[in-house]
Amino acid sequence: MVLGAQTIEEHKQNGDFGKNNSQLFGPSSIENDHITSSPSPTTMIVDLEDVDSTTNRPHNHRREVTPVYKEVVIVGNGPSAITLSYFLAGNCPYYNGLGESVNDMLHCRLVADSKTSPTGNRSLVEQDLTFLAQGLEGRSSNPIALLFDTLNHPQADTGLELPSLLDWKHRSEYEIDHVVIGKGPAPGGAWQSMEGDVLTISRGCWMELPQINFREWERMQQSRFQRESRATVASVAQYYCDYVAAHDLQKYFRNSSVITEVTVCQSKSLPEHCDNIPPDLISGDEDEDRNFRRHTISEIPVGKAIRKRNQNLWTVKGYDKTNNGIQPFTYVTKNLCLATGTTDLPNILNVQGENLPFVLHSLNELESLINSGELSESSDPVMIIGAGLSAADAIIATRFHSIPVVHCYRRNVDDKNLIFKHLPVNMYPEYHKIYQMMQYPSGYEGYKVFEQHVVADILPDRRVKLVGPSSCRILRVSAVVVCIGSHPDLSFLGDIQYDIGIHPGMRIDCKRNPLAINFATHESVRQPGLFGLGPLVGENFVRYVQGGALAVSNHLLKQKKEEVERK
Repeated sequence: MVLGAQTIEEHKQNGDFGKNNSQLFGPSSIENDHITSSPSPTTMIVDLEDVDSTTNRPHNHRREVTPVYKEVVIVGNGPSAITLSYFLAGNCPYYNGLGESVNDMLHCRLVADSKTSPTGNRSLVEQDLTFLAQGLEGRSSNPIALLFDTLNHPQADTGLELPSLLDWKHRSEYEIDHVVIGKGPAPGGAWQSMEGDVLTISRGCWMELPQINFREWERMQQSRFQRESRATVASVAQYYCDYVAAHDLQKYFRNSSVITEVTVCQSKSLPEHCDNIPPDLISGDEDEDRNFRRHTISEIPVGKAIRKRNQNLWTVKGYDKTNNGIQPFTYVTKNLCLATGTTDLPNILNVQGENLPFVLHSLNELESLINSGELSESSDPVMIIGAGLSAADAIIATRFHSIPVVHCYRRNVDDKNLIFKHLPVNMYPEYHKIYQMMQYPSGYEGYKVFEQHVVADILPDRRVKLVGPSSCRILRVSAVVVCIGSHPDLSFLGDIQYDIGIHPGMRIDCKRNPLAINFATHESVRQPGLFGLGPLVGENFVRYVQGGALAVSNHLLKQKKEEVERK
């Protein structure tokens, strides 16, 4: 059975299909990672029962965790986080000079920079990205994302798979100390929690990260994952794990970890001691400063004062999940990067009865019921709500087992914004088959459709009340599958989460309210030192999220250079 994927990473959390409190599309997933050798804070092991079930935070304990300072803390471990970690590990892209036929104006800008620079060819992380990105066009509204994609996947939108125009060099002087914190046991974020046989929406080559060609990697897998164009979720998930291992990034990853609280540091609330904190962050007179520098790093007191440089310091608290319990940790950082994706929590209908046990919000839940035998061809119909790829996946899975389907969605079947209208028929035949069923339902046994209908009520006896333009219906079903998108869980930010979107006061939403950022740096326009990547800033395609990592790295290296010059 072939189910549609990449619906999660590149479309389900995309606002194209996922509306809160409305019957449209898509389920939810997970994002996360694992640490191996990154220096760990001094911690204590706590039994899992000591985690508050309501807040997901450990209860208070007798002794505090010693905070550790990192230049950058990255929350999430999907493709965005992996790419940023690769940049921060000191890996720098250089233009190879072979792109004149791809974009002559961009070629001229890059060549001119190499001629005028006293050091010759400069890396992109050293250049003026806004200047380079002028005039570029593509499927992203972010100019830096278009810049990196143009160079890394030249003419990709034409269907060609041309060699990258970038060469990579490791520069140890450009390394920036960081940690990547994710919930799951392996790098890859949501990809590690999706059904492995599902196919991506994007071409397999668009799933690749810098310097490891996805097609070449596939050929080395002894044909386990090879496909003509689209890749399986299992292959993409394995590719991301192998990518982290191949580039020795494991030392930066802290996997199976949960962030419980992020706060802006105030001088009165800073920890008394912090491992690894740079001495230049400590304020005081010259004598005191010299005394601090003579102490061991962990003895440097930082609770009294911090130099004000128009930048926040962040305290990041969380815990690792281990076989023996939980292990709390705390980090202090100047630069907090959110790369969580947007599939943490499913959108809901917000109708009475939605919390009943037969109401599901993900494809995984549906397949569990099918595999357990609770749903079969003799069951009452399964009601599937939504008009996106998530709903299509659910319909495919249900009909594969000859289970009758009732399909309900709010839009008109001819709505120009339906995702099916934007997918080439030859590449996505399974989705176009579903769209054909939506258009001509009478020709398909076991499938009934209610377009322009919404759910008004779900009753305990498995009856569902639907309301349409001119009618009201009550149907008996065996299960209800709500596929209307998902949204990120940023509750660890507290009230800050409502201040960082383009519409202050609203929660972050991939399409309607992404993080408000400066495209040139990906830094929040309202919270200095807070950065956003990937779907949180409206970028749902892996090939485009990498430009955000370039923007963040470019900005941090400029900051680092300015700090050195000030000393």
